[in-house]
Amino acid sequence: MQVGDRSDSDAGSRLERAERVLETVWGYGAFRPLQRRTVLAVLAGRDVLAVLPTGGGKSLCFQVPALLLPGLTVVVSPLISLMQDQVGALRRRGVPAAYLSSTQPAEVRRHVWDRVGQRRLKLLYVAPERLASASTRLRGRVSLLAVDEAHCISEWGHEFRPQYRAIGRFRRALGGVRTVAVTASATPETRADVVRSLGLRRPVTILDSFDRANLRLAVQRAPSDGDRLVRTSTLLRAARGGSAIVYVPTRDRTDGTASILRAWGFRAVPYHAGLPGDDRRRLLGAFLRGEARVVVATNAFGMGIDKPDVRLVVHLGVPPRPEAYYQEAGRAGRDGAPSDCVLLWQPRDLTMALRLAGKGPAAEVGYAAMRRYVTRRVCRRRVLLGYLGERVPTPCGGCDVCLRV
Repeated sequence: MQVGDRSDSDAGSRLERAERVLETVWGYGAFRPLQRRTVLAVLAGRDVLAVLPTGGGKSLCFQVPALLLPGLTVVVSPLISLMQDQVGALRRRGVPAAYLSSTQPAEVRRHVWDRVGQRRLKLLYVAPERLASASTRLRGRVSLLAVDEAHCISEWGHEFRPQYRAIGRFRRALGGVRTVAVTASATPETRADVVRSLGLRRPVTILDSFDRANLRLAVQRAPSDGDRLVRTSTLLRAARGGSAIVYVPTRDRTDGTASILRAWGFRAVPYHAGLPGDDRRRLLGAFLRGEARVVVATNAFGMGIDKPDVRLVVHLGVPPRPEAYYQEAGRAGRDGAPSDCVLLWQPRDLTMALRLAGKGPAAEVGYAAMRRYVTRRVCRRRVLLGYLGERVPTPCGGCDVCLRV
């Protein structure tokens, strides 16, 4: 048998086993093409950077290998709510998974560590802040390190978390274990920074097109806050069914906006990181079940939430960078059906966006691109995707400028 034949045979065997797990545990008959490439690269022992758009099924790229590899998979995740959601979903499918967070009672954390010691877990979710204390107890037990929302590693990323810089040291403490880093949006600078910070060895880079052809992008300048709310109401009434997300820039505007929308007849609920955990879970559950059609939220909402029928995303303000906006807008149309993403802005929003962008070259480049997106009559898709390093032919046929509306 030739070497190439043996390699093809090994890859075929890995794919067969992975697809069997995919169907048995998740009920899917086959991977999407880039999911398949990512899973096969991980199972072959390679380091991987996978940039797949919102709705691209990134979590399966490490969850499926976790069930095929002999040891533990450690998943670094930025939000407790995201860890809770993913662990809950895995447990409902019979997958032995757990998470560690500072909000858990000490006896719960001890129980999780006992299960790690007894090798009774396949996936352990941790926040980056807990890595330093975990490395000694995990050494020799980990087959795969997965870094979710990997753009948080980079100062070029839109949600930079300094604690994410510690993941590279954690990885070295584990002996350079194979690593998969996944995110939905990353500029070329962010991708290079992630690889460098994690110390990935000749990584397989899997990059999908960021273009979501089913999303129609539009920008409208509103003369006042009152007009902005009226326009939001009009958009909600004209939406293509399904659910809607209304993003506001600050926590104090979530309750007020949701109250006004409820007074106008919409089933709307507020959501922000300052709410008690029980309230957040209750409101999120109402939205996911369709009991609340509209959620009014800050950018704390949406990461890792799988609701396919969001037909409208409205921004009442200007995010500081295009990738932040595109990731939030990308909560719409995860099922591939036509959906609308509308940004309603006022000039003072740009001042807030500049302040939120922070300092340094990454902030300046991001803010300049976002300002161009809202103030210039140029193809919206071309501005967003160009910032992410992708060229788009114009007219795109999917934004208000190219459609002349």
